[in-house]
Amino acid sequence: MGDRILKWIGILAILALVGLAGYFAWPRPPHPLVPVPTLDMVQAGFQARLVPPQSGLVPLPAQVTGRSAAGPAPGSRRHEWPGFHAAARFQGSAVTLRFDDAVNRWRVTLDGQAILVSRPGWQDLHITGLAPGPHLVLAEKISESQAPAVFDGFFLDAGAEPLPAPPPPARLIEFIGDSDTLGLADTALRRDCSEEQVFSATDTSRAFGPQVARALGADYRIIARSGIGLLRNYGGARPGREMPQIYPLALPRDPAAPTLPQRSADVLVIALGSNDFGSDFAKGERWDKAALAAGFGPALADFARARLAENPGARLVLLAFGEYGPALTDAYRTASDLLAADGLAAEVVVLREPRRNACLWHPSQADHDAIAKVLSQVLKTPD
Repeated sequence: MGDRILKWIGILAILALVGLAGYFAWPRPPHPLVPVPTLDMVQAGFQARLVPPQSGLVPLPAQVTGRSAAGPAPGSRRHEWPGFHAAARFQGSAVTLRFDDAVNRWRVTLDGQAILVSRPGWQDLHITGLAPGPHLVLAEKISESQAPAVFDGFFLDAGAEPLPAPPPPARLIEFIGDSDTLGLADTALRRDCSEEQVFSATDTSRAFGPQVARALGADYRIIARSGIGLLRNYGGARPGREMPQIYPLALPRDPAAPTLPQRSADVLVIALGSNDFGSDFAKGERWDKAALAAGFGPALADFARARLAENPGARLVLLAFGEYGPALTDAYRTASDLLAADGLAAEVVVLREPRRNACLWHPSQADHDAIAKVLSQVLKTPD
């Protein structure tokens, strides 16, 4: 009997060593690329460089989407919420974009070809070498802002011709949520990441919300923030600064800044609760599991009512991440029932458990693709 036990111990030890060797020998996905270059030309068919702000340029009319406040110069925008984007059209061989931004990453697309600009500071991005004729330029903020920044707009050299701004799409979808909604680290291939790697891997334009908007020919606005909750933030941090309190602000870090007029949303998608239900309770926090489960549904209904009042006639979708269990999904259904009692329609969509194998256990690109597919199908169906 003793020999048999020793034999099995030996076999198990060999298997463990083989498994350990395989773990270290098997190639692991790379970390996101750092340091992040200030200017990444990717595969653009034009030239671009960052230069000090130039004088004598002609402002170009633009279609701008995203909550913002007036900037220091005429036509400029201060922005902080994710997903801010602007588009313009012109005729000529060059265009300039002006930034005062030391915190964000941008994708600039011209005629379908893109470059990336990271933390440019107060500089002009001067793009040249374009073929003669009309062009469409799109600037998308793809990072999560750590502070307000300024986009001063698009400008033309003398001799180029401004064209009218692109018309807005027929529908606007507003996505309200947290880091999962803004696509934090969505392009990463592994979970262990530094802060700079998270910055490198975040691309809000590839998150599920913008994907849904593109699939439906709509525009998108994102009101989302890492760690934010409806009743409590992640780990109970910053009580009194949950989404209902900061939602109305143009700039969460500058509460006094007045919001510029913005278009009403045709569709509202609310995806809150991951931080409420998915983090430990802090010592002395007012919430516990029972109080949170009882209070979340009515609070979500109140929050949704306020958003519907601001966006008359909007379609409402309540998007629940199913991995947080019945405490969250039941609260979402409670909110839907409370709204229905007031004659307000709300569709509850419960997502299947994502793999969350991007940085810090966030949804990966595959997860965002799957969520976008589900949500696109829901919104293609008449309400």
